[in-house]
Amino acid sequence: MKHYSTIAIRNLALNVTAGALLMALSVSAIQASPQLYGSDAASLKSGDMMDRDCWRAKWDSIRLDEAIKERQPEGAILIAVIGEIQLLDGLIKKYPNYQDFKTWRGHAQEIEGKIDPNANLRDSFKPGSLWNETNYREAYVNFNYAKVALEKKDWREAHDGLNYAQRNLGPLVDRVKKDDRVSAWPDGAAKWVQDTSADVAR
Repeated sequence: MKHYSTIAIRNLALNVTAGALLMALSVSAIQASPQLYGSDAASLKSGDMMDRDCWRAKWDSIRLDEAIKERQPEGAILIAVIGEIQLLDGLIKKYPNYQDFKTWRGHAQEIEGKIDPNANLRDSFKPGSLWNETNYREAYVNFNYAKVALEKKDWREAHDGLNYAQRNLGPLVDRVKKDDRVSAWPDGAAKWVQDTSADVAR
């Protein structure tokens, strides 16, 4: 068995204690960090936010009413509504006082309860449904995210949002020019793509 001097043992003890203290402080910081600005999120009750999931939730809310108006297959709506509710559950937990999320969730649950329990979950949305257009959704989300970032003068996030919006708008603009599966889109949908692409370019 090795024998250590008193000084060596003391130094070892100090190093262990310092290490344990640093680890404890690190763990404490990690645990506390989600609460650092938690009150900011809790205080939000309305208005546009620099949060992509908030814009995805708004997109889902618009598309839900649109899908009902278009009489889309119930099975396709059900799958989309389940995803919408899950997204809203997370947002309500993050922003507990934001009223729109609760309203949208209540509406989605109401529709979910009206859907035929025997609806075919393999059904797809009919041609023209924007709920089936991922590029359109992400263009919408990132363009609006960038607009809020610009208002907040967060240039880095604004650039990031505009960059992603442009990437998603590119294929859509090309489809509009070629009239490729866009004639069945809702009124104004193709014009939004053209106008927004011009805005992003500016």
